[in-house]
Amino acid sequence: MTDLDSLLNGTAETTIFPNVTNAIFEDEFCPNDRSLLDEPQIRYTFWALYILVFFACLIGNLFTMLVLCTHPQMRTPTNFFLANLAGADLLVALFCILQNMVHIVGYENGRWFFGEVICKIYLYVLHMVPCTSVGILMCVSIEKYIAVLHPLVALKMLTKRLRIILAISVWTISLIANFPYLRTAHLYTWGNVSACGRNDTFRQDVLVITSFILWYLIPVLMMAFIYTRIGLVLWKSGRGVSNRASTDSQVSNGGASWHMSSGRVIVYQQNSLLQVPDQDQRRVVDRRRGMKESRRKVIRLLFGIVLAFAVLTLPNHARLLHSTFSRSQTCLWHWTSLVQPMSYLLLFASSTINPILYAFLSKRFRLAAQDVLRCRWSLLGNATGGSEERSRGRTVLSSFDETRAPSRASRSPSLSAVAQSSVNSARLPLLLATHYAQQEIELRRMELHRHNERLDREHEVESSLAEEEATQPKIRFDIPRTEVTFVP
Repeated sequence: MTDLDSLLNGTAETTIFPNVTNAIFEDEFCPNDRSLLDEPQIRYTFWALYILVFFACLIGNLFTMLVLCTHPQMRTPTNFFLANLAGADLLVALFCILQNMVHIVGYENGRWFFGEVICKIYLYVLHMVPCTSVGILMCVSIEKYIAVLHPLVALKMLTKRLRIILAISVWTISLIANFPYLRTAHLYTWGNVSACGRNDTFRQDVLVITSFILWYLIPVLMMAFIYTRIGLVLWKSGRGVSNRASTDSQVSNGGASWHMSSGRVIVYQQNSLLQVPDQDQRRVVDRRRGMKESRRKVIRLLFGIVLAFAVLTLPNHARLLHSTFSRSQTCLWHWTSLVQPMSYLLLFASSTINPILYAFLSKRFRLAAQDVLRCRWSLLGNATGGSEERSRGRTVLSSFDETRAPSRASRSPSLSAVAQSSVNSARLPLLLATHYAQQEIELRRMELHRHNERLDREHEVESSLAEEEATQPKIRFDIPRTEVTFVP
């Protein structure tokens, strides 16, 4: 029997097929021509799963791009790559999920209703998006590796321009590497039956093996090593911060002790030269611990994304390898005929699960999503006023109605004062003055965004210095005790 995988992979012989059901072709090895996918309960179940994955992928990735691109606090280097990842997953929702549903489980005769142009786009995007996703995940993992292990180097090397170049390079390489799928895609027709497949212009076995090694095996192994290394570093540095906190508390508590002996009062006083006020020391330790915890949460989220990608895309690679090199027969009425649609569903689920991971593993994303939803209702007139969120000296503004300066007033400019002074000094018509005021506010927003980025860089430097200091041997300088004797 020749199944749809053979046709889609370009390994099927171009002969007359005796019987076609769900685009899977029968021969004398399978006398029963009834497919499991023709059973109503199985077909309707797959329909429901496909539709659920489609809407989750479409709405989830659209909303993710909206939050990452519009919320000021989410405009971070890591989220820049994650926005590209959401854009690639959105292409899957638009060009792959419903088309695959109609092609595989939509009709008993497996018709393709979308024409040859959509057939080419469908097969091209189906293979291009996983390559783009793994390339973006590799960029994120390498960036985090440099930022955690070499933070001072990251400040000089990981610039915004370099990130844009990396993103463009990933998209370009993915488009070029999967061009053979676009060129060989073809719409096959046999009477009333049509199928979207590929011809054998290129050796399909070479494409399948190359795709598996270059776009799955090597990247997954590299990312596993990178995140394991990052996890070990963060775990050791976290222990260093805890030990540092306990040591500093012992040093800062150096005071006077009293001892009564033989009618004498002897004062022993030992004050450390490294003594730091308790309140300041506690604040420094809390900030270090907060930075470590925040970094751990980001790494946990990225590791979850990589793990989900590796697990959900593996069945599709395994199916392609099996259908390319195996000569075994699979009958339509056997349960193994369900492997093909299940592997596709898992592949599409890998493009759907990322927004779910953001919602469950990132408190920052949840807060930003709430701000975006509040802003939407405010624009519709159901709410008024602005919202402000402060975090580690940062100020995030989500409305033009009210603008307040952050707690560090000397370092963060006030936007409302600038806008008001611009309106009062211009003495222009109200419409023109409002226009200029909004422009001034936007400029101040950009300054505030750069100010927040500078604070992030300062926190990274402080964190790296704290890690280096934690690994250095501690030296304690003590003043010799002073003995004071009072004789009655």
